[in-house]
Amino acid sequence: MKKLLLIGLVCILNIHVVNAENSPSVQKKINYGQNIFRKKLQRKCGYTASYWAQQHTKKEWETYQDKSTFKEEFTQMCPKGAKVMKEKWITSLYLFATEYAKDTGNRPRC
Repeated sequence: MKKLLLIGLVCILNIHVVNAENSPSVQKKINYGQNIFRKKLQRKCGYTASYWAQQHTKKEWETYQDKSTFKEEFTQMCPKGAKVMKEKWITSLYLFATEYAKDTGNRPRC
């Protein structure tokens, strides 16, 4: 009985760790990033959030964020949008971009 309980507990903990990446708070930030792009940046950039996110692979987006060059890359891709972009949006835009990068196979509903 103890072994069965222990196995069940380990399974539950593994599921929790695997789902931590897409926890509700992270998913909210991803959705927020999509909404920011759609409402504030799409017209200025001239393309959809989905198109923007699929311009790089997940690894490329992560590299830009790690090197603190995410904003510079965004400025290159969308100079007009960079003029209105706020610092507080960067994390949400980054999470959106990595979730829907061209190598993930994910497609946003926008």
